[in-house]
Amino acid sequence: MADSGDTIVTGCLEQVIKEISVMARLRRGKDAVALIVIIMAVLAVCGCMDRGGDGEPQSVPSPDNRVYPELRNAECVDCHALQYNSLEDGRGKHAPLNCTFCHVQHGYLPDCRDCHPETHGATVIACVSCHPDPHAPVERINNSALNSSRCRSCHVPQYEGIEESGGLHSAFECDHCHIQHGYLPPCSDCHGLPHGDDALDCTSCHDPHKPGSIEFDEHDNSQCARCHSSFIRETFTRKHTRHADIACDMCHPEHAVTMLCIDCHAGHNTGMGMRDCTNCHRIGHVPLEIKYSADTTSSVCVDCHAEPFNMMLQSGSEHAYIECVLCHPEHGTTVTCASVGCHTVDPSHGSGGQCTDCHGQAHDLMVG
Repeated sequence: MADSGDTIVTGCLEQVIKEISVMARLRRGKDAVALIVIIMAVLAVCGCMDRGGDGEPQSVPSPDNRVYPELRNAECVDCHALQYNSLEDGRGKHAPLNCTFCHVQHGYLPDCRDCHPETHGATVIACVSCHPDPHAPVERINNSALNSSRCRSCHVPQYEGIEESGGLHSAFECDHCHIQHGYLPPCSDCHGLPHGDDALDCTSCHDPHKPGSIEFDEHDNSQCARCHSSFIRETFTRKHTRHADIACDMCHPEHAVTMLCIDCHAGHNTGMGMRDCTNCHRIGHVPLEIKYSADTTSSVCVDCHAEPFNMMLQSGSEHAYIECVLCHPEHGTTVTCASVGCHTVDPSHGSGGQCTDCHGQAHDLMVG
């Protein structure tokens, strides 16, 4: 069956031949001009010449009188089933569109940026590198050849966070964890459960792109207890103090950060620093449990024990020239005179008595 377009052209040619045969009987010269005019008129009547006034070719309706842009998607499926199904099954705003919204002519592939200009910045021009299927652009945004810098176009906070963190995560490409776009792996795949079965929601404290920067809700001790329960229980219950009744973030405003004692407590003297505080108050959770090192000088003790210290200085005895820790190796304890190896008991002193019976107290010795 001949195409309708071919039939029209054939009819035009037949009409032209008839006109030529007529003009063959006419005289040459001015009649030749008339022949040309007749031929042009025949072509115009047959639709073989441009009749438009704007210089643009006129579209010719299809044989069934349908205009192409009015086709429905279901009419494209016979030849384009793969694209049709992808569009129907996909998510996003492309799904409800008519095929001809993008393909205004058969075979025409539009530039994505006609509708999405610089969505991810002027440097991203190859849309299909992340969106390989424009009929389902959000279904699979993956390309193993891409590096993490391409992800930055859409995921600026995450990209900058992992760069600034400097942790082990910053050494990986994005697809090390996100094997498909939108996939969020459980932290336990790599890290197991380091804080036990009670701490399953890692993101409640850790931002996976900067896991070392731990955030927690204000005044919520229960979050801290997920990881530090044993230490909290062991210290606060051992010796109850006012510290046990306040929120963790009162002293730890950020994770692994401890405020200075002198931010809340006036020092024993104006020259004290944090090192002086922790020299005696080793554990902030149990501040009244005082421990000090063997090289602690008497100048630290005098802040709390000024009376015995001054008494010893005024006594004029040799005790004024030794450090307090020699006789008090632990806070609140005192060794016997003989046990430290400083004094031997003279036989003439007899036995059964105490040194203090004759010499008074150690800080104010009576000599002679």
